[in-house]
Amino acid sequence: MIKPISDIERHLDCCDDEAIRFDGLDDAVVGTDQNGCLVYEYEIMTRLFIEQGMTEQEAVEWIDYNVIGTNAGKGFTVLFL
Repeated sequence: MIKPISDIERHLDCCDDEAIRFDGLDDAVVGTDQNGCLVYEYEIMTRLFIEQGMTEQEAVEWIDYNVIGTNAGKGFTVLFL
């Protein structure tokens, strides 16, 4: 039986080798951009951190400082839907 390719595996196959992949946020990856960087959805990232025990405010602060603040956004894209 052939194992289906997961969404993250499909996105990793399409992304640039220099694209930033954040630990624990694979479920927030929704695609790749025109530069081959991984695209993360902000709302999903927030939910993932809340599921790990953070409050919503802690999750937002963590994402703003430790994700979006990383490398000034080079190497990944974040969608705010």
